[in-house]
Amino acid sequence: MALTRQDIARSGLKLLNEVGLNGLTLRLIAADLGVKAPALYWHVKNKQELLDDMATQMYRDSVADREPPESAGEWEGVAYRARALRRMMLAYRDGGKVFAGTYLGDTSLVGTHPLRRSIDAGLDEGRASQATFTVYCFVVGFVIEEQAVRPMPGEFDERYAGAGQAVLGDADARFEDGLAMVLSGARQWLGTA
Repeated sequence: MALTRQDIARSGLKLLNEVGLNGLTLRLIAADLGVKAPALYWHVKNKQELLDDMATQMYRDSVADREPPESAGEWEGVAYRARALRRMMLAYRDGGKVFAGTYLGDTSLVGTHPLRRSIDAGLDEGRASQATFTVYCFVVGFVIEEQAVRPMPGEFDERYAGAGQAVLGDADARFEDGLAMVLSGARQWLGTA
């Protein structure tokens, strides 16, 4: 069987849940795949390329989960995709850190702009893209902070034991509140509120 970038990315994602981002090495992935580490360098030059491939694989594997129901309005669709993005990252230890700042290697996974109908009706595409990117940044940042406190379901970083409800409260409710604030601000900024 020929080794592929996708094989390497899937192995990295599997090991990520076991060792976390700081413990993930190309040597560990090579051992998991039953090859020597130099064999991986034919496919990925460095850890950043590995993270790019892992993020792309995470995104590829969650494509069906990100598609909102056809009955959803545009902004409901943006919210739906934001929740799906969060679920995708939370499925992996350090998923937020892996996904943040990586290059998506398969841009066909992005799909149609979530505000396409409004853009076609005259909404400035640049501003619409800036608004949806802001939502994306909120989700990624929220997940990074969420996973700092609770790296995986059932785990808790004891350093946060004295933190208040803003950190320790119901993460789902805090996410929904933050998402509502960001979406409201984006809609007001775009003049679509």
